[in-house]
Amino acid sequence: MRAHHLLPVAVLILGGCAGDVPSTAPAAPARSTAELLNTYWKLVQLGDQVVTTPGSAREIHVVLHSENQRVAGFSGCNRMMGNYVLDGPKIRFAQMGGTMMACVPDVELERKFLAMFPQVARWEISGETLRLLDEEGQTLAAFESRYMK
Repeated sequence: MRAHHLLPVAVLILGGCAGDVPSTAPAAPARSTAELLNTYWKLVQLGDQVVTTPGSAREIHVVLHSENQRVAGFSGCNRMMGNYVLDGPKIRFAQMGGTMMACVPDVELERKFLAMFPQVARWEISGETLRLLDEEGQTLAAFESRYMK
């Protein structure tokens, strides 16, 4: 009769000994929650150059609007706009233009940023990062998604 009372205790003790066994399965890749279209994409890298925005400055960014396949954004000094053609993972930018304000900030960065668009052939998103790639798969620019409030 006493053994009958010890059975639940033994089950609890043995159950406590079973620890988490590390999984041998590979970790799943980061699943993207960001969408290519209608997302504010902040530039964080252009070629090999990491891009940071000073606290008082406006971020270099793009938004690919689904309506009319228009792209708009800010290139560092000027507003920019144009069109894009999307075909699965392939993307092509066309008729890119912008305002022509004279600015003191890094004009070279803006020039490089705008010169990047004709070279873009593909896109990919991993997590919250958008990468624009050339024909060889080299990263031309990387962006992080930002959500407007």
